[in-house]
Amino acid sequence: MDNDQSTPVRMTLKELVEHYEGFLGHLEQKRPETRGTYQRALREFVSWFPLDRKFQFRRRDVERYRRHLSERRGFTDSSIGTYMTALRQFCRYLVEAGVLESNPARRVAGGRRPERHSRAWLRRTEVAALLDAIDTTSLQGARDMAIIRAMLHCALSEQECVHADVGDMRVDERGLPTLAVQGKGRSAKDVAVTLTPEAHNAVNEYLTRRFGGEEIPAEAPLFAGVGNRSHGARMTARGMRAAVTRWLESSGVKRGRDHRLTPFSLRHTCGLFLVDGGATVEEVMKRMRIEWPPTAQLYFTIRAAHPDDSDE
Repeated sequence: MDNDQSTPVRMTLKELVEHYEGFLGHLEQKRPETRGTYQRALREFVSWFPLDRKFQFRRRDVERYRRHLSERRGFTDSSIGTYMTALRQFCRYLVEAGVLESNPARRVAGGRRPERHSRAWLRRTEVAALLDAIDTTSLQGARDMAIIRAMLHCALSEQECVHADVGDMRVDERGLPTLAVQGKGRSAKDVAVTLTPEAHNAVNEYLTRRFGGEEIPAEAPLFAGVGNRSHGARMTARGMRAAVTRWLESSGVKRGRDHRLTPFSLRHTCGLFLVDGGATVEEVMKRMRIEWPPTAQLYFTIRAAHPDDSDE
C-alpha cells in the first residue's frame, strides 16, 4: 500500500534552478565548505531532474532518485548519504518558503548508518568515579570539572566547548541559564543549550576562581589554558581532549578502552542518561542538536540492549 502523503508539486527546470539558487543564498550563514558540499551534491539532482521528467516532490520520487544514485551512478553509501542530506535540506528550505507542504525526503534514508556507536559510554558508577577523581582545589581541576560536567549533562562536544565565550552564557525567557553554541557545520552561535544545575554550578565555580572579583569580559573564552604560555588563551581541541583524557585515565575509568573511550564518549553518555530520564526521540534530538532521527534512536537501541547500567 502506498503511504506517501506528500502533495505532488510540479515544477519546471527553470523554477527548480531558481529555487536552487535561492537555497544557496540561504546557505550564506553556513560554513563555506558546507555550502560547497550542498552545492555540489544538488548539482546531481538538478541534472537528473529533467531526465526523470516525473519528479513531483513525493516520497516515492525521492526514493527513485536514491535508487538512481545507487544503481545508475554506483555511489558508495557514504556519498549517497551526502547527496540525500543535501536534498533533504533543500526540501526543508522549500517547505519554509511555502513551496512544499511537507518534506518528502525527511524519512528517506541516505547511505547505510552504523547500527551502533563506535565509541563507548560510561556507566553510572564510572561517571561517579570520574567526578570523584577530579581535584577541584586547583584552577585547572575546576576548569576540567566544568568541561566534563558540560559534556556529561549538556551533551556539549569538544568544538562547542572550544568556541564558547563567557558572553555566550545567558538567561532565557524561562529564567534558565543557557549557553549559545555554534552547531556543527554552522558559522553562527544560533543554538541555545540549557545548562543543567550541575553544569551551571561547575562553570560558575570555575569562572569565580579564574577571575576572582574582577569583571569578566564577555569576549573571553569560556575555557582557557592555565599553563605559563597558554594562560588565559582559548583552549584548543587538542588541549581539551588531553585534559579530559587525563582524568579518564587517572580515575581508572579507561581500563583497557584506550581507543574507544574518548572525551566524545561523555556526550554519548549524556544521550543514554536522557533516555533513562524518559526523553522522547524528539527531545533527544533537540537536547543533543541531532538532525537525523535514526541517530537519536540509536541511544534507545543501546539502552534496550544494555538495561543494566552497573559494572560487569
